[in-house]
Amino acid sequence: MTTEAWSGHSEAIEPLGPITVRVPATSANLGTGFDAAGVALQRYVTATVSIASGNEGERSPMTRHVRKAVREVYRELGLARPDSEDLDISIESEIPLGRGLGASAACRGAGLVAANALLGSRLSEHRILEIGSDLEGHADNMAPALFGGCQIVAMDGPDVTRVELPIADGLRFVGFTPSFNMSTKKGRALLPSKLSRKDAVHNSCRSALLVAALTTGSWDAMKTAVDDRLHQIPRSKLFPTMFELFEAAESAGAYAAYLSGGGSTLMALSNEERAEDVRQAWVSAAEARGISGQAFVTEIDSSGAQIL
Repeated sequence: MTTEAWSGHSEAIEPLGPITVRVPATSANLGTGFDAAGVALQRYVTATVSIASGNEGERSPMTRHVRKAVREVYRELGLARPDSEDLDISIESEIPLGRGLGASAACRGAGLVAANALLGSRLSEHRILEIGSDLEGHADNMAPALFGGCQIVAMDGPDVTRVELPIADGLRFVGFTPSFNMSTKKGRALLPSKLSRKDAVHNSCRSALLVAALTTGSWDAMKTAVDDRLHQIPRSKLFPTMFELFEAAESAGAYAAYLSGGGSTLMALSNEERAEDVRQAWVSAAEARGISGQAFVTEIDSSGAQIL
């Protein structure tokens, strides 16, 4: 981690902290749950925040997300916002940035929760969700980051409605994170502006099936449930071998595989017994195609953002 010494801090800002917040990674979309479904995973960003400490603090893309979120809480409460140099932030991360695992949502969530705690917990959990979703642009990442579990969300302007989905026991998430990233902006630009009725019905049926399969443990239905026609096919232009890798994971015993968030991480759903076989299949299939990366096995995080 690189650090940068700051020249000073504003005497007008009351020194507060430090406070440490841990926030889980997230995997969004789950195939047909585009912009609607997300799950928290047991990989974490841990951020420590102080106000006007006068100490050195990290300068990185991740800490910029935290700083902006901290200042947004001050703005929401009508308080004078601390300057960036008044915020001492350090981060430990198990989540790579820009790889479809919700690193930016975790950082923003950490900043919001930390600032709210430092200022007396004046904002409700739901208001934090709304602010975070506005900053992030994706409530399907922000909701599981804050609350854990599997979250189904709907955004209507600044308003967010969420329901936590109970997931049947025994599910493992087996990820493969390539060494390259996928631009969310470029990926979104590839999405169709219109869907045919046939494709719209295809996705709506399967998104309902996704919810049913996850809650009942009908794992044999998962491959059909994640079969998306809205975003994964267009985004495969940025990752041409994506569907070949899906097939490799499923051949090794995965129930299903999908593109996590906007990528580049690929995620497979498996039981505990087959999870290691699926992990090895990701690596072997990727290496055969000249793709380097890291594969991992994890489970759902049920706690969400936690003050340590």
